[in-house]
Amino acid sequence: MSDTSQQQNLAQLKKSLAKIKALEDEFADAKWNQSSSPKAVAEFQASLLERYQQAKALYLKRRMEKILVDHVSTFDPETNQFEVPHVPGESDDDDIMDADLEAQHAQVVANLETTVQTVHAKLTNMRNMYQAICSRRQELEAMVKDLEQEDVSTDVHDDEMMQMDNDDAVNDEDIAAEQQKIEALQQRKRELQERLDRLRNEKEERLKRISEHRGEVALLMQEQHRMNLEGKDPKEFRKKIQELNEMKEFYDSLREVLEELGGIKIEQVKEDNETRHLFLSVLIYEKYKVEIEMEVYRKTFLKLVNAKWVSSPVVSSRDIEGDGVEPFSMSMNSLDDLVQLAKTTMGPPHDVRFIIRECCARIQIMQSRVEDLAILRRRVLTKVIGNDQVACSLNEGIVIVLRLYDQWVRLEQIVGVNGWDEAVIKKMQSIVPDRDESMKPSLVVELIQKEIQRMQDQEGFVIPKTPVLPRRKDFNAEE
Repeated sequence: MSDTSQQQNLAQLKKSLAKIKALEDEFADAKWNQSSSPKAVAEFQASLLERYQQAKALYLKRRMEKILVDHVSTFDPETNQFEVPHVPGESDDDDIMDADLEAQHAQVVANLETTVQTVHAKLTNMRNMYQAICSRRQELEAMVKDLEQEDVSTDVHDDEMMQMDNDDAVNDEDIAAEQQKIEALQQRKRELQERLDRLRNEKEERLKRISEHRGEVALLMQEQHRMNLEGKDPKEFRKKIQELNEMKEFYDSLREVLEELGGIKIEQVKEDNETRHLFLSVLIYEKYKVEIEMEVYRKTFLKLVNAKWVSSPVVSSRDIEGDGVEPFSMSMNSLDDLVQLAKTTMGPPHDVRFIIRECCARIQIMQSRVEDLAILRRRVLTKVIGNDQVACSLNEGIVIVLRLYDQWVRLEQIVGVNGWDEAVIKKMQSIVPDRDESMKPSLVVELIQKEIQRMQDQEGFVIPKTPVLPRRKDFNAEE
């Protein structure tokens, strides 16, 4: 290497050192940003870090150039070799210097990390204080608004009270008119709520149909793509699609007719993502909803897990206008006994069929029983105890106790309250058949009343009268 090139390299190195010196002077003369806002502090930290990284990179670059120049100058033209560079740690002094440098470097890094953590902590504290001040300011503004509204409402209330004191009292006609308006508005509200519910149900059904149509379109696109790859004629495929759509419409209409005739309609089928159970919602007789839970059994069948009433299991009698008697209602029992019986004695799919069939039977039996008891309550004094016992008090001075079962009615006891003969009571009790499915509570009471009337007409039976207590003597009257 020539002396000219060495001099050029030394000149460049000196120029670079001069730039580093100027940069250090700029750092020394730089002023700190006195703004206390979080944004200004963050911008200042970013600029300071960027300047530090630039200075560090420039220093390392110039240092490497200097070391390279010094090392190139040690080239020996005769041997065509460079001198072996100095390796740190060859002497004790170098080891000590290296250890000191490492210790200083570690100390500087630790101080820098401590400073950064302190700055971050102060910045976080400052932000928290700012947020607390903002929230406190909002609370104070809300309190001021509330106080202003209270003052305004107080003034308005005072004005209204003064106006009410000055005005005449509202007459009954105005009150009745206001009540009619309120009732009309409430009726309108109920109608709008029913309409809203109906529109929501229609929206859900339409969304469901749209999702089904999207799935069908995806399948059709896949099939058409496959046919295009195979080179088949799509006309046959379209014709088959049309035939399947016609069949689908036919079976859908047939299913709707069967649901109307049978009174059983499948409203919703959904799957639980966690348990992987299938929930089937069935509407029976357009009023009673049952939810049936099923699980996969042997990868082919759906096995019954549970069943419960979703709607209110209360059966009410028909309201007859003009009779002055409130409709009578009774609640049905839960489906736990049916579920237990189906799970222990049946398997799929007979268990689900059994549940649906028994639910329909229970509803029909309970509806018939409620209607019969409503008729009985209009005829005689009747008390229903629970869901399985009825006590009827007749004008003839007897009380009839009936036990209600699912399929029949049993006469438990006849009690005479006015001195009835036990033989006559047993005779009346014997005419009621036991375990006759055609017997109803009203028929049992009617049969006993007819028997009493027969005994009066044919046998000369006299109904015991209510005993009268003897009157106390009036001694003052005798005197």
